[in-house]
Amino acid sequence: MQIIIIIFLFLIILLLLYLLIIFLLFAFDAFLELPYVATRRDKISTIIKLASIKKGDTVIDLGSGDGRLLFAAAKKGAHAIGYELNPLLVMFTRFKAGLLGYSSSERQRVEKSLIISSRQARTIKKGTITIKRQDLWEADLSSANVIFVYGRAKTMPRFEKFVYQNAKRGARIIVNTDKTIPFPTKNPTKAENGFYLYKV
Repeated sequence: MQIIIIIFLFLIILLLLYLLIIFLLFAFDAFLELPYVATRRDKISTIIKLASIKKGDTVIDLGSGDGRLLFAAAKKGAHAIGYELNPLLVMFTRFKAGLLGYSSSERQRVEKSLIISSRQARTIKKGTITIKRQDLWEADLSSANVIFVYGRAKTMPRFEKFVYQNAKRGARIIVNTDKTIPFPTKNPTKAENGFYLYKV
C-alpha cells in the first residue's frame, strides 16, 4: 500500500513539474514584444518552397521558438541559425539538435575526430543548427541567404527597416504576419498560403 502511495505522489509531483514548466514557458513570453507562436508543421513546407532553401544556404529565423523551421532548413542541407529569448525553447532546440545530429558544435567535433576529407565533407547532406539566446533586433543578418520573420502588424515597419539595413543584397525574406501586406514600403515578390517573399 505504501508503494502505491509513493508512486501516486511521485506522479503528482511530475505532473506539477510539467505544469510549472508550461506555465513558465508562457509566462516568460507574456513579457516579450513578440511572444512564441508555433508555425504549423503543414506551413513549413510552404516556407521552404517559397524561399527556395537549398544545401549551403544560411537561414536565419528571427524568433525561432521550438526550432521547427530550423530543422526543416537543416534537412535541406542549410546552416540554420535561430534567435530566441525564451530560455526553455532555446534549451529544447539545442537538446533536440544535439540528439538528431544537427548541432553545429557537435558536428565540428565529430568531423575533426573522423578526419574526413573535404570531398567527403561536401557529401554530407545534413545541415547544421545554431541557436542563440539573443534578442532578434541584435541579430547578425550579414551572412543570411534566407531570413524568416513572424511578427504582428505593429512590428512590421521596424522589421522592414531592420532587415533591409542589415541583410546582404540578394537575401530572400519570408514574412508571416497578421497584416494583409507585411512591409509598408516594399512590395512582395511572391505570396503563397499567407507567407510573403521579399528580396533585398
